Amino acid sequence: MTGLSSFASKFKDQVLDTIREHGMVSPGHSVLIGISGGPDSIALAQVLTSLKKSLDIRIGLAHLNHMLRGSHALADEAFVREFARAHNLDLVVETKNVAELSKKQRLCVEEAGRNARYEFFTRIACEKGFQRVALGHNRDDNIEQVLMNLVRGTGPLGLRGIPPVRQEKFIRPLIRMPRADILAFLNEIHQAYRVDGSNEDTSYLRNRIRHCLIPFLEKEFNPDIKAGLERLSGIIGPEDDFLDRMARTALDKATTGREKNQIDLSIPTITELDRALGARVIRAALLSIKQNLRRISNTHIRDILCFAGKKGDSGKSLDLPGQLRVYRYRNILRIKKEETALRTLGRHLKTRRYQNGQPDENPAADPCIK
Repeated sequence: MTGLSSFASKFKDQVLDTIREHGMVSPGHSVLIGISGGPDSIALAQVLTSLKKSLDIRIGLAHLNHMLRGSHALADEAFVREFARAHNLDLVVETKNVAELSKKQRLCVEEAGRNARYEFFTRIACEKGFQRVALGHNRDDNIEQVLMNLVRGTGPLGLRGIPPVRQEKFIRPLIRMPRADILAFLNEIHQAYRVDGSNEDTSYLRNRIRHCLIPFLEKEFNPDIKAGLERLSGIIGPEDDFLDRMARTALDKATTGREKNQIDLSIPTITELDRALGARVIRAALLSIKQNLRRISNTHIRDILCFAGKKGDSGKSLDLPGQLRVYRYRNILRIKKEETALRTLGRHLKTRRYQNGQPDENPAADPCIK
């Protein structure tokens, strides 16, 4: 990108500021860019290519063909291959039948695709020695995510939106850049990109948020709603980080034992905590065992706290999604990920089970349900 216009140069500088502010990379790092062929990932690849000398980083590309759009997906793959060749960048391409994967895992196509991408990026980064994985999420993606979470019902974690850095591995250098600026940047440098027609399909919630809800809010309530939601996300993020640090400290104090796939917590220590902090401690404990919180709802957290606070329940247990079982032994609360499916472990313990994230027995019969 030689002879950049003033706009393109400013765009690159803003991305560089984001990288430096969040400490996304260090000199000598290798960065794997997840590239779909769409405008966001192509702009990201262009900017990081131009910055690799000043940042002292090595970059490579990874593309996953989801096999969802037939000839269009093949054309995306061919475009990415040509882009990598033209810029002399290493590229790894794999194909995954996401439609079959979603049926097998009983997930929606969007979630199955997301899981497949992150598994692919993580594996390739490990195999090829990349310390970071750069993804093309932008400011509009973050705003849409906040609204999606708000519509569904969320807590602080959902309101903070998409983090610039996750797990110290996944980085999002474009997270402050509006989608319109990304398109203008590509136009300025005369860089082509692929357009995914499914982004216009309003049967998807994100697209309804993008094409229907946000324009409605801008017209009827606040023409600057995007800036307001971005500000909300920016305020919530540091506060949520602070509360999480408090929760990790409290979890350390409450932990009485730790083994593979299992953690023991002191019930007196947990029940003495403020309920909000106690919920975060339970969430942190579940995360440490399950490695993610998918399918774990606020109802599950509330029921675990209620279970811990009840008297006379020693020897009983709760069953949660992801083969998690929560046991109570006198003053110890044990969270364990079982190796065997829970329904095959026998009925010798009185348990409360969940189907599709909800309890499958009469809520009125359980004093934990309000």
